[in-house]
Amino acid sequence: MVCVCREKLNKILRYEENIMTEEIDNDENGIMISRPGDRINFVSENNNGDICVSDGNVNIVIVVDKKRRVRFRYDGTPARKEKKFSPRHIVTDSNSHIMVADYNNACLHILDQDGRFLSCVDGLDQPNGMSLDREGRLWVGVASSGDVKVIQYIK
Repeated sequence: MVCVCREKLNKILRYEENIMTEEIDNDENGIMISRPGDRINFVSENNNGDICVSDGNVNIVIVVDKKRRVRFRYDGTPARKEKKFSPRHIVTDSNSHIMVADYNNACLHILDQDGRFLSCVDGLDQPNGMSLDREGRLWVGVASSGDVKVIQYIK
């Protein structure tokens, strides 16, 4: 999955073996999944084929299924943080958990595949890039220091 961000249109491209197989920009109702703007949007696909988009232009995570039906939108409210939710990088794990870096609140939001808030990992000043390794550890880039933190987020 690749998210292409342009001035007036964002779209998600699905590739299989170097061939673009699908171009996604709207949900089943014709509404743009990801809003264009100044911020780059991030995308991940979970095990059940849902497309998870972290849209920093409207500060929301939106998840759509294979048929482009909106499964849920997440605005950070369940975490009850002090600052405005500012989603950046997004990754999904083998259990279809969704991890979202919240830049403003120095934390990661962990959601289940249905959008239910599971927990927050605090103390990450300006979390930015993220990746998962084979052991299920989450590697998080910290923009303020240039450090990389390794987190065992599931016991």
